[in-house]
Amino acid sequence: MTRFSEVVSALSPTQFTELALVLFVAVFVAVAWRHGTKRRAVEHAACAQLPLANDEAP
Repeated sequence: MTRFSEVVSALSPTQFTELALVLFVAVFVAVAWRHGTKRRAVEHAACAQLPLANDEAP
């Protein structure tokens, strides 16, 4: 079984940057998908009103 440290040390700088780019794109797509759906529209609307909310305690 190959150790993770062996795999990382065998990467060239070009491969390492390509891996970083692929990971970034994967995370970006996951976040965009999670927050881009209509299921979260109510939550986003509530969060958009937070700066305008009255901070006084009831």
